[in-house]
Amino acid sequence: MRRLLGWYDHRIVNVNVNVLLAGGIALVITVAIMHTLERTGLLAELTSWAASHRVGAMGYEVQMGKVAVSGLTLIVDLVADVAVYYGLHWLANHMPSRRHKIKTNAYADLTFMRDATLVQFERALLSPLLYAIALTIQNKMLHEGWGVAWATGVGFAVGIIMCRLIHTLWMMRAEREAGRTSAADVVGPDRADAKPASERKAG
Repeated sequence: MRRLLGWYDHRIVNVNVNVLLAGGIALVITVAIMHTLERTGLLAELTSWAASHRVGAMGYEVQMGKVAVSGLTLIVDLVADVAVYYGLHWLANHMPSRRHKIKTNAYADLTFMRDATLVQFERALLSPLLYAIALTIQNKMLHEGWGVAWATGVGFAVGIIMCRLIHTLWMMRAEREAGRTSAADVVGPDRADAKPASERKAG
């Protein structure tokens, strides 16, 4: 257990773990909400405007009601994922009892919001791939008769795994280059850093 905690003290490890946890927790929240909406009939009401429409493309009929379900799923998952990740990132890297344990110098000068937002920016660049994979699989399974819960769970699980592999390689490369370009240089200086040296000394 101590060895695992030691590994977790490395930012690249805890960011990866927290992203997976956030994705997993958000997935559970999303599946629960979508399943509840389906069982209560609210999902049908929310997507009724599109349910009667069908679009044909290359011999494949797309039911717009199913597309509307995927769009609603996207919104629910985005909100849940971002909220959960910010909480986990603070606990792992910025809680007062944890800050001195984090084994990296590249991000040491970043505040919680700048640090967590940097990770979210990196994730945002990968999010089109995540949602393309997740919602494509979800939509395909819905058309094959699977329930919303199963289709959502399988689609997002595959999307999360693929994006975690890519993001891990990206963060490993960033850690190797940290000596040449720090994270603080990437996201810009704090307002306090922008003050003249004389003012900073006076404060």
